[in-house]
This record gives sequence, C-alpha cells and structure tokens, in this order.
Amino acid sequence: MECTNMAKNIYFEFKDYIWNGITKIDYKPTVDGPVTFNETTRQNLVEHGYGTNFHLRYFECEMGGFSTLEKHEHVHVVVIARGKGKVIVDDTIHNVKPMDLIIIPNNSPHQLINIGEEPFGFFCIVDAQRDKFSLLTQTEIQNISENTEIKKFIQVPDKYFN
Repeated sequence: MECTNMAKNIYFEFKDYIWNGITKIDYKPTVDGPVTFNETTRQNLVEHGYGTNFHLRYFECEMGGFSTLEKHEHVHVVVIARGKGKVIVDDTIHNVKPMDLIIIPNNSPHQLINIGEEPFGFFCIVDAQRDKFSLLTQTEIQNISENTEIKKFIQVPDKYFN
C-alpha cells in the first residue's frame, strides 16, 4: 500500500530524549479547561501525515510531575523509557521502570506519576482516530482511592473539577 500523504522527514536524530525537528510542547493545552497535570511535556513523534493508523508520542514528567487522571474509550500502549514511576490503572497501582510495558484498557481510569529524582519518560501508542479524554467524577476518584496504595500517590490538583 502506497502512502500518498507522506510527510517529508523520515529521520529524526535522537539526543537527550529530544528528537531533532520535533517540538517539545506542554502535555495538554490548558486554555480550554483546568490544569490537571504537573511538570509534563509531550513530543508527537509519529502523527498525521505518515500513513499510519496510530500515533506515537513521548511524554516526560519532571520530578514531581504527573499526567492527568483520566479515562478514554480507546486503548493506550505505554512503554517506559526512563526514570521510575507509578502507573494507576483502574484500582491497581504498578511500580514501573525502563522497558516495562503497560496496556491501559478502554475506559480505564489511569495516571502516570514520577516518583524519582530524574525525569520519568514513556512512549504512548494510541489510535490515530480517537476520542478526547474524560476527567473522573469525584465518586470515581473516591472509588479508586479506596486502595490505600493508590491514595498515597494519586494526584488530583485543586482545579481538577473547575
């Protein structure tokens, strides 16, 4: 199958967890809603224009950083690249390290949290055509927080519900 909408650049040199020609941006735009994450960036490595049915992104949480506590209709495949972290999926928390693989099922509440002193980086593979994230309700957060280990690490910023 020939890709008729091929992007021009197919080689991106890697150095210090940045790919030449790919912009490092905030994890999520915050102009449309509350800030639901901390100290997290994103690089869109493979996205529209490459003839794929998936997107490959690289996220990095600095010390104290975490992703949004959220859920989606689509599945995520996450591969840890550097650092150490905790990954909440449903009512379970996982200790992760480089090269660990996490499959986040559809509609599963999830959050990735840096617990180390160095950046916590991970690749995320998702469908190119996908839904937007949904924030959890207070009841959903209370339910997963019944796990005492999750309760120690879950991150819900003050403005999460605003």
